Amino acid sequence: MINQEKILKLFKRFEGDKIDLYGLKCVPVRVGEEIISKRHNKPYYPIEFKIENPNDVPYFHSIVHEELFDIVMEFEEYVGLKLTTEILWDEQPKFYLNDKTRDQIQKVFDSVREIKFTTGTPFVGYRRYVINIESVGLKSKNFDHDAYYIDNTVVPLSATKNGENVDVNEAINEYIDEFLPQVETYYETEHYYRGVDQVISQYPLLNVDYVATYYDTKFIR
Repeated sequence: MINQEKILKLFKRFEGDKIDLYGLKCVPVRVGEEIISKRHNKPYYPIEFKIENPNDVPYFHSIVHEELFDIVMEFEEYVGLKLTTEILWDEQPKFYLNDKTRDQIQKVFDSVREIKFTTGTPFVGYRRYVINIESVGLKSKNFDHDAYYIDNTVVPLSATKNGENVDVNEAINEYIDEFLPQVETYYETEHYYRGVDQVISQYPLLNVDYVATYYDTKFIR
């Protein structure tokens, strides 16, 4: 049996009482009970962290975890034990955008005033649509382990088909049911909202290669 309190004290001596991740404070609070896994010959132990955000830093949970995991792995080599990382999120959200980041993203969304797309074929004819939109805010509650999604919530103002006015719902249905299933998942992210990448690239705890980001249009109707 290992002395978990001793391991925690050694870790704090090794890395400090609080780990600073670009302004996010990660506090090691204890070493958890041993974990037995068929994938490992030896049991391993989680170093558990609480998160404090006094600097109002935007972050995504998987990136925070990986940053801490790398630090714990360095310590693992020092003590010769199998270790892992566990974050006790408690009241802290796992995906957080501060007001500054939200305002920067909202400016990108506000700049998108039209959704243009074409459906049909040469045999049945093409249908060229334009949907005029106005952003009314963003939503950022949808995420999983390796991706997060930021939605541009919009009010559709009007629509045309081949230059003629049409019912907005007809155009939206055509866009959602006919057009989007035929294009790549990243279509709106790349075609309309690429500027959001320029925003999140400023924040190390939002932007890494192994986390996918999607920015999508959500119509209010």
